[in-house]
Amino acid sequence: TAFLAGCGSSGSDNTVAPVDCTDCAVVASNVFTDGGSSGIDFIDSSAPFDTQLEYAEQDLSDIRVATHGEYFYRIGRFNQDNVTKYAFSAPATPIWQFSMGSFANPYDMIFASDTKAYILRWAESEIWTVDPSVTSNLDEALFHPGTSDIDLSAYITDTVNDSGANAASGIIVNDILYVVLESLDENYVPETGYLVAIDTATDAELDLNGAAPGNGYALSVLNAGDIDVQGTDIFITGKGRYASASAGRPVELTGGIEKIDISDLNNVTSTLLIDDDDVGVQVTSSAIVDATTGYTIAYNAWQDSDIVKFDPSTADSAGATLTGYTGIDLRFVSVGPNGNLWIGVGDAANPRIDVVDPTTETLVESISLTRNPASIRFANNP
Repeated sequence: TAFLAGCGSSGSDNTVAPVDCTDCAVVASNVFTDGGSSGIDFIDSSAPFDTQLEYAEQDLSDIRVATHGEYFYRIGRFNQDNVTKYAFSAPATPIWQFSMGSFANPYDMIFASDTKAYILRWAESEIWTVDPSVTSNLDEALFHPGTSDIDLSAYITDTVNDSGANAASGIIVNDILYVVLESLDENYVPETGYLVAIDTATDAELDLNGAAPGNGYALSVLNAGDIDVQGTDIFITGKGRYASASAGRPVELTGGIEKIDISDLNNVTSTLLIDDDDVGVQVTSSAIVDATTGYTIAYNAWQDSDIVKFDPSTADSAGATLTGYTGIDLRFVSVGPNGNLWIGVGDAANPRIDVVDPTTETLVESISLTRNPASIRFANNP
């Protein structure tokens, strides 16, 4: 049933035609207010920013997206626990859909090659190593042999609920997979998170000289999720802990932006670039434009965020807010292939993505969507 639902609920002709994604942004969009629906949108990454909207639709909202070569992947997260593969050439026809395990809550899919990818399963203690090149649902045993999965059980702090690992995001740099462990306990209280390094040739965890448990590097920011790279530095954004009116709990400013120097894996060091306690609000997502220019989302309250500029080379460098991006529902900020900022804006009347030139901090284009943007990836389909 889930596989059939992946074919799209609208039935409109535009979801049958091939997608022109020679160089485009792939956006997971959803309606989270009622949990009612989601789809995948495609936007040319340069002017005139042509759009092809509402592909791979379904009647569930919590999705993310991944891309590799001529394919895109819909990642069904909470209460879906599956990944579905589509070709840009036939976007209405799923090639395969596989379960990630009951309540696994897959967060991301990261590609080492055409035949090897890693699936981060937030609620489980293994990162799956899979072969995404299989061609049908009959190939499940080939898709996930289960012989080289990455064991994160050393990071579990509660064996009853398997909490403590929580792989949330990752990136491959020089054939090494770096994974951020968000690390929440069974009550979703942030614990010490870790940066874990995996050799993609052997699938063995590398020793980053981090504190026990495991070989990971212990992070100073809590509830870490967002990851970016610039040169030999990895940037990790931690959210701290959200306030809860029902629990009478104020926000806990225990996050920020941490820069980790990976130039020497035998001597990993880090710098707390932005302390959210100094900024006075949580930070949730960051984008690194170049060695001296970065932007982060400062979260004031639900649907009330700002974009703040900072210098990735200097600690305590949070500066002015980006004009026009204060007090609104900001979903993400990312750097596109042409160096522009792509800003996801949630809005009941005008959900959109704004493309901003970071050199002049002026709006290049505002791209209307039918649903609120949730995440973005950039594809290059030769």
